[in-house]
Amino acid sequence: MLRASALASGYQKIPVIMGVDFAVAEGEFVGVLGHNGMGKSTLLKTLVGQLPATAGRIEFAGTDITRLPTHQRARLGLRYVPQGRQIFPGLSVLDNLRMGAAGAGLPDSVLDAVIEDLPRLKPILGRAGGVLSGGEQQILAVARCLCGQPKLVLLDEPTEGIQPSIIEEIIDILLRLKSKSRLTIVLVEQNQEFIRRLSDRVLIIQKGRITGEVPPERLGDPELIAEFVGMAAN
Repeated sequence: MLRASALASGYQKIPVIMGVDFAVAEGEFVGVLGHNGMGKSTLLKTLVGQLPATAGRIEFAGTDITRLPTHQRARLGLRYVPQGRQIFPGLSVLDNLRMGAAGAGLPDSVLDAVIEDLPRLKPILGRAGGVLSGGEQQILAVARCLCGQPKLVLLDEPTEGIQPSIIEEIIDILLRLKSKSRLTIVLVEQNQEFIRRLSDRVLIIQKGRITGEVPPERLGDPELIAEFVGMAAN
């Protein structure tokens, strides 16, 4: 589904990710774990086209997308839920969802299935996105992405600043989607319990390079976390 080969990128002349190689199969949930500043978000932004690749190649669903602009990658089914959510605060929940569909060139009729899968949104469809709680905004950001009928979602730090009950709800949403569809997810997250419960496997990123892969059940091992991630288990 997705393959990065010798991928490099950064900001202006400052390299951040260097020589990254990994592949994600259709229907797979792959976690990416590492210290802050190791290149996790830069990797996702490069995959989706917000940052240009300075070297290497990105293939998505058999197509070389390395030089394609972000909107063309989105039309192919590659979508991004950024850190900080970035919903449209002045638009209603419903209009935010419409924007997700429109960005993929889809009609409003696709919204019904997404709203059905995320029932928390039903009673707040008329509310402005900016007045929602952080957790509701995160669910809205995921829902807006799903309205574009993605094949693969790049999900960046979805638990940041969110209360535990909403984290559990997001886990349930993603697990339901995994069981009912062939949706593929690359998940960047610092919350090790969240990434453990959702991921089929976990990539370790250090100083802009993928340095290893671990099964998610090993994320409770403090020695492994100290060696590869450099922080205590949650």
